[in-house]
Amino acid sequence: MKLNTLYYAFVSFIFLSVSCSENFDEKSTENPVTEVLVADPLHGLRSVNLNEHELDIQIYIPEKYFDDEDGYPRFIQPIVTHNLGEAKWEITLPGKSRWHLVIEENVDDSTTIIDELDRLKSFEFFSYNIVEQTDSSLVYTKSLNMENTTLDSLEMVKNAYYHFLCKRKINGFNLTFKSAEMKDFRKPTVDQMLTSAKFAF
Repeated sequence: MKLNTLYYAFVSFIFLSVSCSENFDEKSTENPVTEVLVADPLHGLRSVNLNEHELDIQIYIPEKYFDDEDGYPRFIQPIVTHNLGEAKWEITLPGKSRWHLVIEENVDDSTTIIDELDRLKSFEFFSYNIVEQTDSSLVYTKSLNMENTTLDSLEMVKNAYYHFLCKRKINGFNLTFKSAEMKDFRKPTVDQMLTSAKFAF
């Protein structure tokens, strides 16, 4: 009986040691997979449909909430300014004075980013510094020309304001997304508005 028990114990030990060593070999020969995390560019943004404003697209705006009288969070709706029949939409957010996105519909897509650069150069009162330029988008800073101001160069750098322009064709519409020209924006706001333009669908 003891011999039988010892035999089964020995066979079990051999079986376990062989199976464990095989698993160890399999694990050691596998290539380790590294996962690269990529930041979601739409984090903090929410999709809004513009169908009721004569534009068949959806854009992304910052998520802003308030608590209603029952304590439930409610999404703050954007203010869309659009005259019926007009090919211009202005999107602002209550309580976020630095978000002012303008969308204009063009008859065709013949105007390019180069045309926009030429238009900007025609304004002599301001100087424009190109921060980022692609075939379909442009990010630039706008500041007063040195000849037209009493500010020193350090103040000029601190007071540089950002703007953007992005041309897209969505659902048959030739659209130009841009920051409101009569306002000034900081870089994070322009980046958020440009993301909204790039991911509109």
